[in-house]
Amino acid sequence: MPRLEDWLFDARPGMIGEILRSPFSALGLVYRAAAAARLAAYRKGLLKSHAAQIPVVSIGNLTLGGSGKTPAAIWLAQKLREQGWKPALSSRGYGSSGENDLLVIRTGDCPDPGRAGDEACLMAKKLAGVPVIVGKSRVNAAKKARELGADILILDDGLQHLKLKREVDIVLVDGKRPLGAERVFPRGRLREPLSALKRAHAVMVTRSEGQAGETISAINRINPGAPVFKMRYRVINPDALSGRRAFAFAGIADPAYFFETALSCKIALVGERAFSDHHYFSAQELKQLERSARAKGAEMLLTTEKDLARMGELKPDMPVRALEIEPDFFGQEDEILGLVIGKAKGKNV
Repeated sequence: MPRLEDWLFDARPGMIGEILRSPFSALGLVYRAAAAARLAAYRKGLLKSHAAQIPVVSIGNLTLGGSGKTPAAIWLAQKLREQGWKPALSSRGYGSSGENDLLVIRTGDCPDPGRAGDEACLMAKKLAGVPVIVGKSRVNAAKKARELGADILILDDGLQHLKLKREVDIVLVDGKRPLGAERVFPRGRLREPLSALKRAHAVMVTRSEGQAGETISAINRINPGAPVFKMRYRVINPDALSGRRAFAFAGIADPAYFFETALSCKIALVGERAFSDHHYFSAQELKQLERSARAKGAEMLLTTEKDLARMGELKPDMPVRALEIEPDFFGQEDEILGLVIGKAKGKNV
């Protein structure tokens, strides 16, 4: 069954499809106006932006759903720690019960994905010893980070959070989706008009296995001063999964890309199931996935790291494995890190 978001965000649905989606296009005009008014209010000082006492780096994007923000934030935190920095990460905890609180995870384990959110749980797992602060108030997260001894804060999904000033705005753009085809929510995925790219200090074009030249040219026209880096995902555990029969499922923004990546690792996919982004699985759903997998002769269930984190302790009897990924920047890692550290060191604290 097609997902609602896939139907709604279809860029070329045909004449009848456009007519059916026209109410959402009209609402998009209202959403665009509201986003512009909010940005103008911050620029004119009608809404206040707060400065943190430590440097702040935002990893964000223009669209709803995944573009690789969390893997990029994890990578940056790892690299900064290798350089002697003491980073902390801020996650809103989208859809979690802890979104309105201020939850700190420091142990490398996530006590409850329903309370912390999937991004925070994944970051905690990958970055043992690095504080992960969950809550939608990024201003409070910055204060807490300094109390915990951090000397730099990384915002996961922070572009639209204008209430907290930052030294670096890194914006991720999906290289597989033409920028010109994107539309403003709710008709499309854009949280802001494309002109928001002008706020970026750097842009990462994700899923850049191809040339992505058209996307890079569009970014350069909007923000010619921002360096543009190509990024792709590298699977770090392909040998453990290659040749195995798996039933794949995912509750992310683009499950089709996950299925394609699994096939590229020579995993024999006997079935696939896509769920809505940030979907929390019930025990009944997992049992049904397991029944479907066994009926098709699968030896395991395969999912994403985020989905596995979101499942928490809720696991079916059949083994569940995740494709473990990390970003690759085509040899430009030092340049990205140098840009971030240079701007962070320029902050007067």
